[in-house]
Amino acid sequence: MKCPFEQQLDEVVDPQNFGALLRSAYFLGGSSSEIGARIGVLVCEKNSAPPSPVVSAASAGALEISEIYSTSNLPRLLNGAKEDGWRILGAAASVPNGMRNDDGGPVECMDLSDVETGPPTLLVLGSEGSGLRTLVARACTGFVKIPGSDAAQIEGGGNAGVDSLNVSVTGGIMLWHLLHDRK
Repeated sequence: MKCPFEQQLDEVVDPQNFGALLRSAYFLGGSSSEIGARIGVLVCEKNSAPPSPVVSAASAGALEISEIYSTSNLPRLLNGAKEDGWRILGAAASVPNGMRNDDGGPVECMDLSDVETGPPTLLVLGSEGSGLRTLVARACTGFVKIPGSDAAQIEGGGNAGVDSLNVSVTGGIMLWHLLHDRK
């Protein structure tokens, strides 16, 4: 993994979401033709949208010019990356129940605007319906959310009826912040 950022897709099954995520990653810096590309994309081999004409169309051709990697065991890959010094951030509105860090302490769910420059980062985006799988979430060193996504803000704010963003929109917003709004 040579990039300072990798985008990991945990069972993203909708081919249009997969394509839109590829398009955003390529646009924001994942060009495989550039030396020092900054965003890589990795997907699970099982239970994920496969490369297809629909993915290609949704990606506006980024599928054909991006380097996409796959793994049969995402939790194992994430744990290995963690041992190699990568920060593993799971996209989530809140910390999944029962999550603890390696020292047994609570895991934090940071607002995206509070994420500071640090080690190379893997951003893990979960499936459209259920989010991150338990073993994938346990491999994360922290969780990150888009500011304003708290349930209390949604219930009392102007977001009534919409409790989340599409995974491809979330991925695009988070990648942009991680690359361009660095502290």
